[in-house]
Amino acid sequence: MLLWISMAMATDYAPWRASLAEEAGWEVVGSKAVEGVGDVLIRHKVIQGQDCLEGSTTAALPADALLAAASDIPNQPSWSSWAVKLSVKLSGGGSGFDYYQLLDNPFPINDRYWFVKATVVSSGPDRRFQWEAIDPAKYPEALAGVLAAYPDAVMTGINVGDWTFTPTGDNTKIRYRICTDVGGKIPTWAGEYAARTTLPTNVADLVKEVRRRLG
Repeated sequence: MLLWISMAMATDYAPWRASLAEEAGWEVVGSKAVEGVGDVLIRHKVIQGQDCLEGSTTAALPADALLAAASDIPNQPSWSSWAVKLSVKLSGGGSGFDYYQLLDNPFPINDRYWFVKATVVSSGPDRRFQWEAIDPAKYPEALAGVLAAYPDAVMTGINVGDWTFTPTGDNTKIRYRICTDVGGKIPTWAGEYAARTTLPTNVADLVKEVRRRLG
């Protein structure tokens, strides 16, 4: 665990974020049709040796409503398809805050957790919710609580990404990008396969939740 903590603490995520935002290098992996949402395009890009992923689609939903749902960390377990057992907002508020989450994986895969710093950004018409890993030792009580309740949980090493929402007429382009090293003993190819197959679900979950909120 100490290795992953030191990686999160030492990593400079500025180059990662710049490369995520740069269009060059992204390659199409495929697309998946999701009922009630439409096609979700999947692309990948290798950044500093890590296979980073993007899922994107377009929906007739307001960018501000999508941003509000994406950044509503405490309520994410109620609408995510995944078993997010812990989703706790820590210090900060408004446009920037820290939080942690824990994903309850089915046996024999160890649960995964992450502590991250989040920022809400408005840049012209774009709305963006972005995050990057932080040293969980900043919150010793929260970290101790996670490990006491889930002693076999493994912290993700690399974790940086964003949701970006760009209005296009009556629609909004939705883009989810992430670079993550899940850590533990999962082979790299298995982790990447899982990420690629679950990516469209993450995008679809958000679209469906915003539709529910808007009635």
